[in-house]
Amino acid sequence: MTILTAVDGETIPSEAVERGAELAAAFGVEHVVLHVMPQDVFEEFRSAAGGSSGRSITTPASYGSGEKRPHRDVDEYTIEDGERHATGIARDVVRETLEDPSNTVLMGRVGEPVEEILAEADRRDAGYIVIGGRKRSPTGKALFGSKTQSILLSADRPVVAVMSEG
Repeated sequence: MTILTAVDGETIPSEAVERGAELAAAFGVEHVVLHVMPQDVFEEFRSAAGGSSGRSITTPASYGSGEKRPHRDVDEYTIEDGERHATGIARDVVRETLEDPSNTVLMGRVGEPVEEILAEADRRDAGYIVIGGRKRSPTGKALFGSKTQSILLSADRPVVAVMSEG
C-alpha cells in the first residue's frame, strides 16, 4: 500500500502533504508526492523549445519553482523534461512543508491531472489519495470545474480532501 498525495504547486506549505505524511507514518507505508504538469503547459514549453534551434528557455523556475536557475539552450523539450520539471515542483512543495522529507518519494508526470493522478493511484495500489482543494461558493462550484471534485467522484479508493480557504 502507498499513500499518494497530489500537489498543484500553488499552495506552499501544503496541508495535503502534511496529512499524507501523517497517514503514511500511521500505516507504516510509502508516501508518494505527485505533481502533474498539465498537457497544455507541456505543449507551451515544447513549442518554445522547438520554435527555433538553440532558443533559450528557463528551466524549473519558469514552471512553478521559486528556485531560480540559469537559462539553458534546448533544441527539444521532451516528456522527460516535463516530468523532471513536475518532479521539481513536488520537491519544492515537500521541502517547504516537511521537516524530514527523507521518507517521501517525489514524482512528476505530464498529462491531464485528474487522469494522471488516478492512473498513478492504480499503478501504486494507493490505499488513499490525498488532495488539496479550495472552499468555494455554491455559484463557483456550479460555474467552474474542479479537479478536486473530479477526483472525489471518480476515484475507486478513499480520498482525503484537505480544504483551504480561497
